[in-house]
Amino acid sequence: ALEALHNNNRDMTKVISIGKSREGRDIWALQINSNPADLASGQSQKAGMIYMGNHHAREHLSAEVPIMFAEYLLKNKDSAEVGALVRNRDIWIVPMVNPDGVEFDIAKGRYQMWRKNRTRNNDGTYGVDLNRNYGFKWGTGGSSKDGSSDTYMGPAPFSEPETQAVRDFVKARKNARVLVSFHTFSELILYPWGNTYDPIMNARDLKVFETMAKQMATWNKYKPQQSSDLYIASGDTTDWAYGELGIFAFTFELSPKTMLLGGGFYPGAKAIDKVFAANLKPCLYMLEVAENPYGVIEKRPTGFLKNLFEPSPASEWMSLLH
Repeated sequence: ALEALHNNNRDMTKVISIGKSREGRDIWALQINSNPADLASGQSQKAGMIYMGNHHAREHLSAEVPIMFAEYLLKNKDSAEVGALVRNRDIWIVPMVNPDGVEFDIAKGRYQMWRKNRTRNNDGTYGVDLNRNYGFKWGTGGSSKDGSSDTYMGPAPFSEPETQAVRDFVKARKNARVLVSFHTFSELILYPWGNTYDPIMNARDLKVFETMAKQMATWNKYKPQQSSDLYIASGDTTDWAYGELGIFAFTFELSPKTMLLGGGFYPGAKAIDKVFAANLKPCLYMLEVAENPYGVIEKRPTGFLKNLFEPSPASEWMSLLH
């Protein structure tokens, strides 16, 4: 899908591998940037935004949303509002952080409920929870030392090639201001901290997180909250991105809301368009404010998406995709 987007938009896209999985699969990323020099170097002075999916194998919908968002941006690159964003941002889409786990989950023709990667652990079990393997406050709660656990944190922080690849990729994007990691399910917008019940000490940053989360919740109707209000989880992507790099990082737990209502991790193809439509405005909003996230508490954002803040059904924005 990323190669198809690149082939149709060679003047403003590039597809790269940010690293290899444990079993040697590439972890693919799509860059969208209107400056040929930025594409050639992989670096940019423009404000950067990173969208990621599929840290957890069974959460297939988390890859669909960022891929569809890339399709949306490129389809509408010549429109007044979306085009302005595309020209003024450095956009990265990394839809599948855990390709080994995804392949294992579907290999037998029926879902395996697999969450982790496919590392063979020292005790003979398989898999590390990639979203417990990041280095910030690693192993301080909400993860397991048991290799058979779904939340096994690994033998050391960044022990896995997948998390190493994300770490090195994100750290190299010095212009990245906002990051979102898509997961399923529960219909939540989560922000740091996940490793502690304590709030972010920097009151200004906390206000930005709260303001952004509440604004995005008006569109997708998800619940905005600190990650640890769901449960304690240390070593996750967003705690690391904010705690180590100062990036305003969010976790979206996509639809459905519960296991019983909507199919849990496997809601079926019928859910894809609906979930994307619900999250299109939040995805655009994060891209809009990436120039200066503090603008959400100091002044209005840059103003490329003037109509984004006007009441309108998501179907009006979705019509630009189809």
